[in-house]
Amino acid sequence: MKNQNPLEQLLYPSTIEQTIKPELNHPYEKGIFISINNNKTDAATLIQQYPRQYQTLIHSICGRSISRENIRHSKKLPSRELIADLVAEKKLLVVSGIHDYKRQDGRGGSKRNYDYQHTHFYVYGAHHYLPEKGAELEAAEKKICRNLQRYTNTTNKRYCLIKVASVGNGIYRHSDSVTPTTLYDYLLTASPQASKRTLLSYIASNRHNPSIQYPISYLYEV
Repeated sequence: MKNQNPLEQLLYPSTIEQTIKPELNHPYEKGIFISINNNKTDAATLIQQYPRQYQTLIHSICGRSISRENIRHSKKLPSRELIADLVAEKKLLVVSGIHDYKRQDGRGGSKRNYDYQHTHFYVYGAHHYLPEKGAELEAAEKKICRNLQRYTNTTNKRYCLIKVASVGNGIYRHSDSVTPTTLYDYLLTASPQASKRTLLSYIASNRHNPSIQYPISYLYEV
């Protein structure tokens, strides 16, 4: 599949070698990759939605509700100490990025989406709350997609607008080595200029319009 873009290669590995994973206690132990193919939504609106989307993820994954006052939304990477505290307290950390659509991209339900943007999320900590496998995990994944549907700016269900995938497979299977003690170092790769190519460097890079690079956002509970 020579024409696969990085997102497709991540979600749909084309070779047996790409699907081989080291033994994990949970498929989302390294994190969750979530894409929302927003319909005709600009970057400023997407950024404004982040706190509400974090609330939705807490509800969908952890099964509880939190006040927006308890959510921190920062464009600055939290300190190593704070990241360690979030890991120890089993709180969700979300890293958010924005991409432009390419010309005539039909994702999001419109081939005129090229003037707009869509979002990608890296979520760490969900493995503490989601089932490990089988029908229960599949149901939990569908719940995440269903609850995030409200942010797509369309009710057209003919398109699969939310994609959820485990981190550490596809083209980033070797570079996405994430553990509780290496999470902070992994977060340092959330830059288009990062020397190490990871899922986070992909999220940070607006490759269809490189002249514009949208800021990475970090969301977490306090």
